[in-house]
Parts: sequence; C-alpha cells; structure tokens
Amino acid sequence: MTTDTYDHCELRTAAWSLGSLSPSALSEREPAMIQLCEYAEATSLPFMCVDAQSGCILARTSDDLLELLPWTVQSQLSNVTGVRLIELSSGLVFYALPLPSVDDMPTVAVGYVLNTGTGERPEEVQELAESLGWSPDEIDDWCARQQFCRPEILERLLVTVFDSTKHERGLEDEIGRLANEVQRTYEEISILHELTASLQLSRTPLDLAELCLDRVYELIGAQGNAIIIDNWKQRRHLLLKGHLPLDDSGFQRIIRRFETHNWSRPLVKNHIDGTLLGSDFPGLRNFVLVPITDGVERSGWVMLCNLPGERQFGVVEASLISSLATIMATHHRNLSLYQEHQDLLLQFISSLISTLDAKDPYTAGHSERVGRIGRRLGEELGLPEEDLDDIYQAGLLHDIGKIGINDSILLKNGDLTDEEFTEIQRHPLIGYRILKGLGNIQKLLPGVRSHHETYVGRGYPDGLAGEEIPLLARILAVADSYDAMRSDRPYRKGMPPEKIEEIFRRGAGQQWDPRIIDAYFRANDDIREIGNGGVSSDDD
Repeated sequence: MTTDTYDHCELRTAAWSLGSLSPSALSEREPAMIQLCEYAEATSLPFMCVDAQSGCILARTSDDLLELLPWTVQSQLSNVTGVRLIELSSGLVFYALPLPSVDDMPTVAVGYVLNTGTGERPEEVQELAESLGWSPDEIDDWCARQQFCRPEILERLLVTVFDSTKHERGLEDEIGRLANEVQRTYEEISILHELTASLQLSRTPLDLAELCLDRVYELIGAQGNAIIIDNWKQRRHLLLKGHLPLDDSGFQRIIRRFETHNWSRPLVKNHIDGTLLGSDFPGLRNFVLVPITDGVERSGWVMLCNLPGERQFGVVEASLISSLATIMATHHRNLSLYQEHQDLLLQFISSLISTLDAKDPYTAGHSERVGRIGRRLGEELGLPEEDLDDIYQAGLLHDIGKIGINDSILLKNGDLTDEEFTEIQRHPLIGYRILKGLGNIQKLLPGVRSHHETYVGRGYPDGLAGEEIPLLARILAVADSYDAMRSDRPYRKGMPPEKIEEIFRRGAGQQWDPRIIDAYFRANDDIREIGNGGVSSDDD
C-alpha cells in the first residue's frame, strides 16, 4: 500500500508501518514520509511523523514503537529546526528532527530510546501500556526489545544524518562509523548488564569467567583470549578462547616483566613485532592485560591478544576489559565474604550443638549424623547444592530445643510417663523460639519446628500432614528416625539394619513421606556408612 492511497484523515488514524517500504515506493506527494524513511534507514532508529502543532501522530516506521508523546516533548516540537534531544528523568531520551510539511502542516520526525539497559520500566511507558491493557509481562518484554544508547552518541549520529540530508553530502562512512559505535556501545552495555545480572552466589568464578570469555570474544574478536582465576578451591585455573601464543608459564613471565606497572590502569601494548618484547614472546603482536582485583586483593588476570588485520588495542577495548575484570573481582570478593559468613554460622551452630551434647552425652554426634544423612537424602532427591547445605545445617540444629528440657526427663533410662513425653514434645517449638530471632538462619526453621510431624497428620507440634509438612522437615524426619533407631541407648540396643528397613517400609505413607523413603533405600549403603562414622559431609 503506497502513500497516495491515504488521504489526510487516514494518515492521522492509520497504524501505518513504513519499515517494509523503500523511499522509491512512496508517492512524491508525501516527501515527509520519504524523509522519515531515510532517517530510519540511515540510523536504524524508529521514528514517528508528528504534526508539530497538534501533536497528532500521522505515521510511524515500526509497529513496535508505542505512540508515546508526553506533553514535555510535544510542547517543544513547534520550533524544531535541527536535531533536538529531550531527556526525561524516567530514562527515556526523545529525539526530534524537522520534516517537510504534510498538507501545509509543519511535521517533525520524533522517536525515543532508553538511556540505559537496566530493564526498568519508564513511568510514561508503564502508564500508556497499562491504558492499552498490557500485562506486566508484555511491558517487560517490550522494554527488553527496545534500543538503548548514551545521549551523546545518539546526538552525534542524528546530527550527522541531519547534516548529510540537509546539505546532500555523502557522509555514509561517518554515518556507518557512528552507527557501528552505537551498536558497539549497545553490545558493550549488554555484556555488562548480562554479567551484573549473573552475579548470583550460586555461580562460581569459573562460570562467570566462561561467560566473559564467550561474550568478549564475540565483541572484540581478538584471536587469543585468556582469563586466569587464582585461588579458587585452592587451585589456579587458566581459561582460553581462540589461540593464545602463551602457555601458563609464558603468562607468568609477562606478568613478572611488567610487575612495576601501575595496575590501577590496563596494560596495553601494540606494535610488538621487531621489539625485545616481541622477540621474547614469539607470535605476540599486541595485547591488553588487566588484573582481576577489587582494589585490595588480586584474584586473577584477563588478557586479550592479536587483533586481526591492522587493528590495535585502544581505550575502548581496555575500558571494556577493565569493567569485566572489576565485575569478576567483585563477584569473587562477594563469594569470599559469603563463605566467611557461612563459616561463622557453622561455628555458631557447632557451639550450640556442643552445648546440647554436653547436656545429653548419650546423643552426642546424633545431630551431626542427622545433618549428613539428610544431606545425602537431599542429594538423592536431586536438590541443588545450596539446599543440601541448608539440610545439613538444619540437621545440626534440629534438636537444639532439648536444651530447654529438664535433665531428669532427657536423661531418664526407663520409659517416660505421659506427662514426661508431653514435655519432650515441646522441644521442636523451644528450638524454633530460640532460633527465630536469628535472621541468617530463618530458612532452617521449618526443619527445626516440623521434623516430628508425620505424613498422616498425627505428629507434633502442629499436626501437619502430607505436603503441608515442609520438604526440609520431611527429609530430616527420615534422617532423624534412622539414626535414632540404629543408635544404642542406655535402655536399649540399636536396631539391626533389617529391622529399620522393615519399619521404614511399613511406615512409608503413614509416618514418613514415601518419596523420601524411596530415596533412603537408593542411598542405603552411603547412609549406613554415615551412621557408622564414615563419609564426611564435605565428601557428599
């Protein structure tokens, strides 16, 4: 459909996409539409043709461009004679360029991009999308598809295009260079955004380094790309992408050669051929070397070398590599702090368990075994490593409430009276109350409170049944029961394995979750070894 099929009124109301039309396909009656297409083709940016006086949107070059025109922008369109940028506090950057008149109406080419790639929703987009009936997921999807660019780069691109059009000069090379710079900036921000979105503690430094290597190899295109990670699990790791004319020893020699360099700045070396450095490191033509450091501790290195052709490393490449190294260093530091926190937490838990063991020496080691057995059951169920650690720690703490039980009951050799058994049944709630004020272990509390609930709902303290019982507690219930049955007590000998297995089979679906019992039988050999003092929690 060409422009001359639209009269003035139709242009005002049509959701008209020009993206598939070339300027030659448009009628000469509408030079504004031709110019609009040329702007879109030259910049790869979306545009709307807008009546500068009324703010009416006559056409747009992309169906994906929301017809968004805040009054702050609209009020500035009547006097647009060149490139105009309008930055909104919400993160939108509007741009406007003059167009030829349409039916004697002054028109302006208007569009917008996002200032940054944070994924946040600008409030103007939010309001318009909601008024159109969009769901939150549709809004997020739309935001994720939009271009984003720094205003200064955007302005340079638009000024170049505008001057080229206005003066009919052939500035295709400059336009292409700036368009590439916009694309490069977009890709660089995308890399940094992707990395910062990947800083979960569940990711290892090696995971993050692999992601960095893949993305920087695609973007910069150096023939050799390497990241060294030091002291991760007491080892040195060298990750490579492409061909690096250095082995680990050569890498270390490069670092020692420049040990006096100010490592607050990247080390960039070009034109190495024919120099002493090039003679000592054959095959190395140019490189950039950056430490992975948080300013206090160095945890590795990033090196790129041998750009293809005549390209040399410059500020752009060095700055990007420095940013990646800083992100990796921050992640490594956060992991170290998290591990220190976990170590302190385990020390605290160990202190509590030692207190309980001193009170009830007959159950010494019980909590440790329950934690390890529970961890093995969780492993058999396919739970992630973070959950396995939680199961182990909850197992250590599951009986901590017995600190609040009278010694005469806790250490009694004979059968308990009904009143004494009722008192013993208080220990899950006592443990829960002891620990609930500690913010760092809130996720362990379901195991402490509910490990004596039964699958048919006849347990305590809350009478939960089936899936109402937290999975953590259902796992610990099996682990706790196993160790209690197999352990010697002053008033009885531990049960043989065959007897325990018979009880578990009868109790599956009654006292215990049948899925956990199935996991127990699959891991039976390991669990027996744990019960006998083998298989440390670190080996699981």
